[in-house]
Amino acid sequence: MKKTICIMVSVLMIACVLLTACGKKEDTYVQNTSAGQVERIADSTYSDATEPNSENSSSYTSYSSTTADNTQTATVARTWTSVSDFTGTTISVTTRGKKKSGFFKKKTTTELTTVTVPTEKEVHGEEFFNDAVFIGDSVSLGLSYYVNNQRDAGNSCLGSAQFLCSGSMSYSNSRGEVGKKNTIHPTYKGQEVLIEDGIKLCGAKKAFIMLGMNDFAAYDIEYIKGNIRDTLDKIIAKNPELKIYIESVTPIAYGKEHGKFNNKAVDEFNEVLKGICKEYSIQYVDINSQFRDANGYFKADYCGDNGSSGMGIHMNPVGCKAWVDYLIKTF
Repeated sequence: MKKTICIMVSVLMIACVLLTACGKKEDTYVQNTSAGQVERIADSTYSDATEPNSENSSSYTSYSSTTADNTQTATVARTWTSVSDFTGTTISVTTRGKKKSGFFKKKTTTELTTVTVPTEKEVHGEEFFNDAVFIGDSVSLGLSYYVNNQRDAGNSCLGSAQFLCSGSMSYSNSRGEVGKKNTIHPTYKGQEVLIEDGIKLCGAKKAFIMLGMNDFAAYDIEYIKGNIRDTLDKIIAKNPELKIYIESVTPIAYGKEHGKFNNKAVDEFNEVLKGICKEYSIQYVDINSQFRDANGYFKADYCGDNGSSGMGIHMNPVGCKAWVDYLIKTF
């Protein structure tokens, strides 16, 4: 009797080992484009996903695949390498696994479906701005003149970026209806439009916003914050897939500060922009630091209106080139 029990226990133990072995998968490769990574799927059983060794792993992602006999499998992936290594290529992935064919039956190998996933090309430099639009006041308007002059001369400049700019435009005076008194709006093909509508018409996927020079000296900061949020909310609602970048307000030239229009106020306003960028998970682009001298004033070599009648805030061609070069270097 005892001998019989021992034999049965031994048989059951062997069965458990065989079932466990049959339920394992071999290495599989798959690309997860949403995560922007190419990942190696670690071993797992067909019934429950098994977390792999976390050594050299920074993240885990659950996947589901189907074998040739429609057996659902759950797997756990760990980061293998950056998708940038495969830019412009197509990855063909063949997954292989071992399935259970029944109690004590011989293991069989099933080839799973081949997955072909095209990678998205990462774009940098001039090409990055092909689907961008720049939104701003007279400072950005000056940049648009420079860019267009360069293009007219046959030179590449910020790719095919577009511009929605208007002199004296601000977060505060651009919120009213088009045509309403005391409002300022950009133009698209000769017609005034709301900022959010102009972006939509441009078909832009990225928006670089530089506004505020006509806000901080004229309005209460809490009022301005509300207008910034309102502007962003309307842009996002109209263009939900848009990537937004907020550029800092640039410095004021030496001798051009007056009243609330001073570099201390510029710095305080830029801190407000940083806070709102953090609030909205928007990238803050620090243009200001590129144009200020050791004393915090607008660099004289970059300023185009530091004469007796100028405001001391607008770029000359040298300043515009430095602006373009900084953007290309950054992105």
